[in-house]
Amino acid sequence: MISLLQAFDDHSLAFFVFAAISVIIVGISKSGFGAGLGVLSLPLMASQSSINEALAIMLPLLIAIDLVGLRRFLKNADWRILRLVLLPAAFGMLLGYLFFSAITPKILSLSIGIFTLLFLIQSVVMSRIDLKEARPFPWLGRLMGGVSGFTSFIAHIGGPPITIYMLREKVLPIVYTSTLGIFFTCINFGKLVPYAYLDLLNFKQLATSILLLPLVPVGVYLGFYLAEKISVKWYYIIVQIFLLIASIKLIADGLLA
Repeated sequence: MISLLQAFDDHSLAFFVFAAISVIIVGISKSGFGAGLGVLSLPLMASQSSINEALAIMLPLLIAIDLVGLRRFLKNADWRILRLVLLPAAFGMLLGYLFFSAITPKILSLSIGIFTLLFLIQSVVMSRIDLKEARPFPWLGRLMGGVSGFTSFIAHIGGPPITIYMLREKVLPIVYTSTLGIFFTCINFGKLVPYAYLDLLNFKQLATSILLLPLVPVGVYLGFYLAEKISVKWYYIIVQIFLLIASIKLIADGLLA
């Protein structure tokens, strides 16, 4: 089995700097604060490695981030929403597995970026209309769950689609973060066997993940702290800002060579 020292020697200092930033960013995003910001993590790490290596290194770290907050997630999650979105997410992951080799990251990034930006604009417009009933139809939750499962499997960017649905649910921040926490815990554990079958996981990448593991709680608890200190109104405003940043980043990644 490859040693941790060998895994360290196999990567540059620049890789670990960018990887450390990626882990902290995704930890903050997975805690719910800055949802959408997590799409920046994979491109940062992949800028110093291959996309497949970055996918493989990130997966154990995503699972570790999920486990850090699992007790909190189980206590506060909205299980009505989870029952609605988890089965479609599993179907989306199956499609992601089947089309993994056929869809390039750039095409996926461009599609999700445009899709997220359009729904964000629609969400802002609808909030200005001041409708008394803002809850969406169940089909939207199923659709976003499926899309999130698909995009998460392909490129770990499942956050923006499901965030679109969660923003319209208008739940409390703690419920928001916990529901998404359970959702992505299920998705990330579900990726393990397919990723191994696709030969994306190996001991070298696992050793690199272990080296980055101490950074996991830093981002998660920083996100929890910020979520608790900010009012509900400003919490969702900030989520929308980060979602806008994420959509622009995804579109840029898809358009630029």
